[in-house]
Amino acid sequence: MAPEALSRRGHGLWPMLVLFALLLVSLSFMSDATHNSERFGRLYSLLLLTNAAGLVVLTALIGSNLYWLVVQYRTKAAGARLTARLVRMFVLLAVLPVSLVYYFSIQFLNKGIDTWFDVEIESSLQDALELSRAAFDVRLRNLLHQTQALAAELTEVPSPLAPLSLFDLRVRSGARELTLMGGDGRIIAASGLEEKEIVPDRPSQSVLAQVRQGQPYVGLDPAGDEGLVARAVVPVPAARPTDELRILQALYDIPERLGEKAANVEQAFERYRKLAYLREPLKQSYTLTLSVVLLLSLLSAVWGAFYAARRLVAPIRDLAEGTRAVAEGDYSKQLSAAGSDELGFLVQSFNVMTRRLARTRDEARRSQQQVEGQRAYLETLLGSLSSGVISLSPEGRLRTVNDAAGEILGVDFSEWREAAFDDLVREHPFLEPIADAVETHAAAGTRHWSAEITLFGQKGRQVLILRAARLPGDGQRPGGQVIVFDDVTTLIQAQRDAAWG
Repeated sequence: MAPEALSRRGHGLWPMLVLFALLLVSLSFMSDATHNSERFGRLYSLLLLTNAAGLVVLTALIGSNLYWLVVQYRTKAAGARLTARLVRMFVLLAVLPVSLVYYFSIQFLNKGIDTWFDVEIESSLQDALELSRAAFDVRLRNLLHQTQALAAELTEVPSPLAPLSLFDLRVRSGARELTLMGGDGRIIAASGLEEKEIVPDRPSQSVLAQVRQGQPYVGLDPAGDEGLVARAVVPVPAARPTDELRILQALYDIPERLGEKAANVEQAFERYRKLAYLREPLKQSYTLTLSVVLLLSLLSAVWGAFYAARRLVAPIRDLAEGTRAVAEGDYSKQLSAAGSDELGFLVQSFNVMTRRLARTRDEARRSQQQVEGQRAYLETLLGSLSSGVISLSPEGRLRTVNDAAGEILGVDFSEWREAAFDDLVREHPFLEPIADAVETHAAAGTRHWSAEITLFGQKGRQVLILRAARLPGDGQRPGGQVIVFDDVTTLIQAQRDAAWG
């Protein structure tokens, strides 16, 4: 993928929110798997890889934003420096508190897990388990002695009468079930069978073999949903050496509450041993989970810094570009609306300013065109006159000179545009009478005046009739003058010739 496309995708808000939500869901599953030992081994690695992939994508998007920020900073793009400053400030504001929380969380986590595995707790659980087992051992020994006493009472009882004796013994001893068997495991008589039971519960062959060797057996066996039962199997003493070996089995109910307490102690000790085995893996998994949360928080904060800085700087960047365009003379620049806040007000004010500048420029352009048209009209009009016309500014500079003036005076005025009239007189001294007349009437403040002067220039003796008027000024400052003159030398000579003739 091209960097530009990656950058554009990294600028969108919704894709990042979706990615952030997916990472949060994955982290929640990851935390749940840490608490559940069965899910720990099955899901933890998969969730870790999923979060790692999401963090890699987030890092790539941040790298894209950083790359383009560096490019804009080096090219001195509008708003790049302000964006970099805001990103740096936002990142610092996010990193410092998150890092402090992460550090103290790790410390608290490690110390908390260590307290779970305190030596006193382990010793207490071990003592409770041993105490439970000792209590059961005492009870089982008592039941074994009781069963041996019952077997002794069956010594003189023949096998055909055994059922009646077993019933009396069971009622007197409180046993759940009594079974008299032969040495080969054959059932002779039984008492206390449940309605659903057809044959009594037999001991295993290993137990029978142990009893046949003269060693009694006692132990706990599960009884399905009914909890635990104590099984005692002892040999029945023989009245005569030639009598057949008989075996008595007694089943005793264990109180449900006692069984539950013993089972709870056993389960608690097993859970503790499992946790003790997972002590270091738990530390590592919790630390890793917190580290992933830290990275997610930091990377999200960094991306959020880029996004917020870009949103904040966008109107300012547009204003800078618009100001640059206005400075270059482009008054048609209009910025897009930036909301109703102060930045939006600045953007609106800029748009109003550029529209007014554009109107002012257009009006000035139209006025200039009108002035140029009037000037062209005036120059055309002056060019068609046979009289010479010269206009002077208040500072005494040449402003307008028609072609007739150059022809009458024999001076090329094209080189003297906007030049001082005094400099022209110094260059052409024969024009001093005109300069003297202008200065004299200007000093007197005469608004309209006329005079007849004689010049001795390149065309010889010339008699000129001057007519001048003061131009209107702009208030306190006086205006210039316009001088109109005609060469009457030929006319005067003709009049003289006519007079002498």
